[in-house]
Amino acid sequence: MSGRGITLSPEVVDVLRRSRTDGYILRLPEGQLERALYTSVDKAIRMLGGKWDRRQGGHIFPFDPSFKVAAAISNSKVVSRQQALQLFETPQALAVELVGELGDIKGKTCLEPSAGRGRIVTELLSAGAGEVACVEIDADNGNDLERQGHSVLVADFLGVSADTMTCDAVAMNPPFTRNQDIQHVRHAFACLRPGGRLASIVSEHGFAGNERECTEWRDWLRSLSAKIEIIPAGAFKKSGTSIQTRMIVVTKGTYILDSRNGIG
Repeated sequence: MSGRGITLSPEVVDVLRRSRTDGYILRLPEGQLERALYTSVDKAIRMLGGKWDRRQGGHIFPFDPSFKVAAAISNSKVVSRQQALQLFETPQALAVELVGELGDIKGKTCLEPSAGRGRIVTELLSAGAGEVACVEIDADNGNDLERQGHSVLVADFLGVSADTMTCDAVAMNPPFTRNQDIQHVRHAFACLRPGGRLASIVSEHGFAGNERECTEWRDWLRSLSAKIEIIPAGAFKKSGTSIQTRMIVVTKGTYILDSRNGIG
């Protein structure tokens, strides 16, 4: 899914320009806005990542919103942060299942190459991981992870050398657009030590697409005797998407065979 956006009217831009940031809070200008205008302003702020909080008297963000608000004013446009980043958080039950596929990871070095807000990282640590290396492309999410006490490399994982990310296990839910899930999984696999295991959420497209990257992906999974399970429809509904997904598990050196759902 590509990032979708909305063009802001001059009236909405004016309201944002007269608003002020107070830490992680965006406060609208004094006075009552006409209902239709407030609705448009609120929609723009929500797309930027803010949520109205009556007690605080403003829209609360998980990061300092000043830069993103300034960009929206300058461009007269807002692109959904969730869509732009492909940030669809892994449901907790699915994160638990994903980490469970790694086997015993107590004391082991693990990697989460698209850490987001830390849902999978939390489960890795709960399962006893000795260390979790986090890579996150978004600086705001990276700052949030650091506040949670995690060590984070803010970078595009595909640009990080596998030699610097050597690990025993990987659990991940990568972005899906333009076959990024395929690229991220194969790069993460290169980070594994012999015998290491990787579990990932991936999109259905890789199992149905006709482009070369998809056919090579299916061949690659066959060569590893990958375990593949179809995730029930609607699993990510609360996270903001209805996309169909699968879970794949591969082990470097000793491979898993599970043909219940096969490779289409």
